[in-house]
Amino acid sequence: MEADAQAAESQVDKSPTKDEALKHAIHAAELYMKVTKLASTDTEQTRLRGKCKQLLSRAEEIKKAAQWTPVVSKEVLLKAPVSGRQISKKEEVILLEGSKLHGFIFPPWTNEPNESLFRSTPAEPPFYTEPADLKLSDAQREIFAGWRRPHEGVNPISDEDLTFSVEELDLVQDITTDCSVVASLCAASARAGKGHGLLLPTTMYPFDRQKFRPQVSKNGKYIFRLHFNGCFRKVTIDDRLPASNTSRCLHVIDRNNPNLLWPALIEKAYLKVRGGYDFPGSNSGTDLWVMTGWIPEQVFLQNDDLQPELLWQRILNSFGYGDVLVTLGTGKLSLKEERELGLAGEHDYAVLDMKEVGSQRLLLVKNPWCDGMVWKGKVFIPEDSSAGSWTQDLREALPDNNTLKPGTFWMNLEAVVQHFESLYLNWNPGLFKYRQDHHFSWSIPTMKNPGSFIHNPQHSLKSSKAGTVW
Repeated sequence: MEADAQAAESQVDKSPTKDEALKHAIHAAELYMKVTKLASTDTEQTRLRGKCKQLLSRAEEIKKAAQWTPVVSKEVLLKAPVSGRQISKKEEVILLEGSKLHGFIFPPWTNEPNESLFRSTPAEPPFYTEPADLKLSDAQREIFAGWRRPHEGVNPISDEDLTFSVEELDLVQDITTDCSVVASLCAASARAGKGHGLLLPTTMYPFDRQKFRPQVSKNGKYIFRLHFNGCFRKVTIDDRLPASNTSRCLHVIDRNNPNLLWPALIEKAYLKVRGGYDFPGSNSGTDLWVMTGWIPEQVFLQNDDLQPELLWQRILNSFGYGDVLVTLGTGKLSLKEERELGLAGEHDYAVLDMKEVGSQRLLLVKNPWCDGMVWKGKVFIPEDSSAGSWTQDLREALPDNNTLKPGTFWMNLEAVVQHFESLYLNWNPGLFKYRQDHHFSWSIPTMKNPGSFIHNPQHSLKSSKAGTVW
């Protein structure tokens, strides 16, 4: 629970408005009050009461403040390089041909949409509706109760509830088989929760730049800027989501605020690109590449040449700076292995946090399933108990397992390398100085033959000067 309090506290200075900052300060103070009652020692109680008083004083300061200026993270200012190469006519044709996918048209992105697109004119229907619905799987159709807009529920929902959540996001999937998509959303939202730049302002429209949050479209139309088939493209959807006639859910939800709309809209836009809600799943590295344009790297953890120590060193600092999104994927596991390990086979997980305490290298992992199993193995590697200090450091650095959100768990690096098949890294393109785009097309072979260079194009990169290329 203290982790939740710390998360709420971290949101105070980043809040785009005075009202939101006040909400976060009060919410954090309330959480610290609850934690104080659970403290086992007088020292802990004194420390937590101090935090509570500090936040209540902060709330009073915010109330009295005439103006509010949020602390903007430097990461927001990182600009991705732009290709200076003039593409050929042939390449332009390739990009245009790549606009057609699954019966939809996704034109290359040219500029931000005008706000008038999200308001209907008197001559138009009040709400925008897509000409074709996205496909559902057989299992989804069994509980499908129709397409429903946010305002068509039994109880009225405010725009505030649709666009903002006071508590830390807890996104989960249910019957839809898109674990890679939800794991991607979890990883991206965890990054924002740590005070790094929000990725939504350049992805979703309309967006309220005053409050720095998604905005409710007046006519139910939303436009997304997603990267696939060679460039950023325009993906248009309506706000109708698949409703269920049971307690199961057909789209991603935030457990802390089930009315929060934007995660389900991003999911819908991505699934439109993938052909529908019957999407069988891919890998979260690819999904994040499409949703954010962040450069994907796949690390095969079962590779004999893997050096876990070097891998950890390469990722840890970048993760702390918010410059890499980290997700994990398992390979095939038997039912017996799944029960014993608490891991699901061929499933993607989000990495929400990374910590190094002494020699312990730990990852906070999230299973995106709403009722997903959690890791049953040991979290820490035993050390010489006479040293003593590392256990105290760990107790201070990590929240108690009982306070973790359902589906989340700490896991040491060694166990991750042993039991996961792939580590997916998506790097902030702003880390790179140069970019050059080349567009080409190739036909996917009907027969899989990874050893064939003819059907699997190979590319090489040469540098005439010494220096870091990647």
